[in-house]
Amino acid sequence: MQDDAKLKNLEQTLAHMRQPVRGIPFLVIVRSLAQRQVIPINRKDSADLELLTRLNNAIALCAVELKANPIRRPRPNKVGNDVEVYVMRALSRVGLSGTRPTSEAGKGKSAGYPDILVSDSKKRHTYLECKIFAHGTHDTTMRSFYLSPSESFKVSLDARHLLIAFGMQASPIPGSRDSLYIPTSYKLIDLHDLPCDVKYEFNSDNRRLYEASMMLSEGDL
Repeated sequence: MQDDAKLKNLEQTLAHMRQPVRGIPFLVIVRSLAQRQVIPINRKDSADLELLTRLNNAIALCAVELKANPIRRPRPNKVGNDVEVYVMRALSRVGLSGTRPTSEAGKGKSAGYPDILVSDSKKRHTYLECKIFAHGTHDTTMRSFYLSPSESFKVSLDARHLLIAFGMQASPIPGSRDSLYIPTSYKLIDLHDLPCDVKYEFNSDNRRLYEASMMLSEGDL
């Protein structure tokens, strides 16, 4: 009976998970996952105004370089990753330091939020995420921003959290599956108050999936 009661409680808990949790402020998520503060941009603060000026200058430099050397890809899903290199080069040219962020333990990885850690002349920290969007999609409900819990979460500092999104135009290359991508617009966003949703996902792994006790048949082909 005790096992039956546990299963019943588990089933009831899982039933509640069918509905996503909506509208969680970004700053609450970071505080929960990393025990770090998300610092909002203060437009009355001279240091923040200088940071915005330098970032806008970096964006302009990115646009010049991207138009001179467009990104070539068969699909747009990797173009956002390609843009990061252009952004990091531009940051150094406007007096900002751009490096790859690491976890509290010093571990780093290319995937996952955030993309870049920016430091200014006053040693203030800003996390910067890079995105692209196709024109006409910026006001749709298509999911475009993701943040997953991780043991090596790359947010290890109290910092500002900003996002640069480039509106990209794709020009198909005749005789090829590829297109050339160039920016035609941009958006610089403060993520501090971004409402986020949680959608639960169930998963397993190969060890459990291919466990011998579960096997109905197997063989070589």
